[in-house]
Amino acid sequence: NPYPYPYQCLCAVGMRTSQTHLHQTKPSAQYSSEAVQNKTPSPSVNLFVCLTVKMIKSMEKLKVRIDQNLNRSEKSVALPLELLQIEETIHTYRQVCQTLHKKISEGLQGGGKGTDGQSIERRLKKTLDFSLGQSLSEQGRLLGKQSTSSCLGQVLQEAGGVCTAMGQNLVQYEVSMEQLVVQELDNILKTDLPTIQKERKQLDQLVLELDTAKARLHAARQEDLSQGGPLTAAKVDKLVEDLDGMTRKVDQARDSLATDMMSFLAKDAELAGLIAKFLNFKLELHSSIAEQVLVTQPKVETILRSKRGFPIFGSSLSSHLASFPLPSGIAYPIQLCVTRLVMLGLEEEGLFRLAAGSSKVKRLRAELEAGLASLPSLETADHHVLTATIKSYLRELPEPLMGAELYQDWLQAGQLEGETDRFDAIWNLLQCEQLPKENYRNIQYLFRFLHEVSRLEERNKMSASNLAIVITPNVIWECEAVHDPMDMMVGSALAQVVELIITQYEWFFQNDASLPWDHLLPTTPLGLYQPPLPPSTNANAPTTMERKGKGKKAPPPPSTPNVTSSSPHSPLTPATHRHKTANQPPSHAPPSPPQSTPSLYPALPPSAFPIPAPRSSKPAVPTKPVGMLSQDRSAKEKETTQL
Repeated sequence: NPYPYPYQCLCAVGMRTSQTHLHQTKPSAQYSSEAVQNKTPSPSVNLFVCLTVKMIKSMEKLKVRIDQNLNRSEKSVALPLELLQIEETIHTYRQVCQTLHKKISEGLQGGGKGTDGQSIERRLKKTLDFSLGQSLSEQGRLLGKQSTSSCLGQVLQEAGGVCTAMGQNLVQYEVSMEQLVVQELDNILKTDLPTIQKERKQLDQLVLELDTAKARLHAARQEDLSQGGPLTAAKVDKLVEDLDGMTRKVDQARDSLATDMMSFLAKDAELAGLIAKFLNFKLELHSSIAEQVLVTQPKVETILRSKRGFPIFGSSLSSHLASFPLPSGIAYPIQLCVTRLVMLGLEEEGLFRLAAGSSKVKRLRAELEAGLASLPSLETADHHVLTATIKSYLRELPEPLMGAELYQDWLQAGQLEGETDRFDAIWNLLQCEQLPKENYRNIQYLFRFLHEVSRLEERNKMSASNLAIVITPNVIWECEAVHDPMDMMVGSALAQVVELIITQYEWFFQNDASLPWDHLLPTTPLGLYQPPLPPSTNANAPTTMERKGKGKKAPPPPSTPNVTSSSPHSPLTPATHRHKTANQPPSHAPPSPPQSTPSLYPALPPSAFPIPAPRSSKPAVPTKPVGMLSQDRSAKEKETTQL
């Protein structure tokens, strides 16, 4: 049997179908004259014929494909080389578009959930920014109910509004991306590229049919050569016509495919425009977010400005004084604790030396940091808690109170042997330009208090030497450690400097006013403090550094003791400035200024911090500084005992 087994099966199925149709037909109809005269084939016969023809064509195509694979026959070229390159390029475009569509869709949180009003509202509620904004606003309102002045509550509400707007902008961005970018990519992947792929398959099918027609024509010609006759010649002519028609179909399909592929390549700029839209939408999204933040940032800064200056411990002295600002120029923890100590009295034994309860010190420190500390709130704090807080504040300053750049100078001043040289060195360092004016004013205030404490050493057992030992590590240290901190020689030299300033405070600061301890101290807690407006008359007042720049020489002390009246609120005795000794050279006396010369310092209101007179000449060193007589006396007694 020359036909393969599938062909035999198909013929058997067709014959069985014809027999079934004949048995189902009525006998009268089978042998009627009308049926014989019409000779109309039954549907079963037509189905059999169609199946037989299709099977024959399929087998012929299969035989041609097998021969082509076995290189027994020539295979027609579907596309020329240039179109094959274009086809490969389009395949790359397909991969790129699929990747872009996938990644962009994955980046859209609510992608594919609709763009109508209700869908957008549902998408908005599911965005992280909108949910976060709602939560922040709710928590801010909760804090606002408890405390209207809560800085965190106000900032949370502002931040919540920004996050809510960010969520809305994000949903708008996603909707625009879906409609104008993702949808366009989806159309390309579902319409343009599938059309090209379909035409390519159709072209391959037509090329296969063309090769089959060629093989059929070749077989017919071989048969015509071997057998001859009019039937075979007619068959050959018919196959030639079929081959020409199939060739035209292949050419038309090839032209159509080439047109679609080149039209797709012409959309390269359009595809690039989709990415440009993507970037524009991104820019619009982030610009709107940045605009929202920029609008909200000044509001947040205004809120934070009301709480500027916290934390207090660990902040620099200049930033602390500039944050509030305090008109007295004294650090708030120092002035508050000193004022309370003066009110309690300085007769307590072991001031600055005895340790305090750590829990009470932490509580007072937390109270200061929270901005709730004031004089009435310190009623339960004892002497040692207050002194420990002062030392803690001084120790945690980023730079030492007596100047970060003057450590070596203070050390050299303490190592000087000559009494006059040491006085000169300390005087010049206190007037040094490298010592900021804020530090100088706080040094004057602190050492004035230490001087008052040392005057009551018979009761509190804290002499100037003892105070220097415990205070020196808190006001002078080396920022970049070079010396051993346990070196006793270094510590002793620095302690001698501090001791001399404490002992001779009235000499070193004789041109600075001794005001009440609570002068211009805020009466309300620091968290509720509103600084007063600066007076206009103080606009041209020179700064401390300008006053120091006029000359580093202090005027000589008056011939009679200059007693500064003490504050009615201060229980301490008034401070007395050191006067000039009899053997002091008269050349130090400054000339009296002419009456017509205008004053360098404008008149200040009584509430402002007074500005001392410019230092025009340095006072003479006392013949024997106060506090050193007892040291020399004890040294002589030791020498006598040794002898």
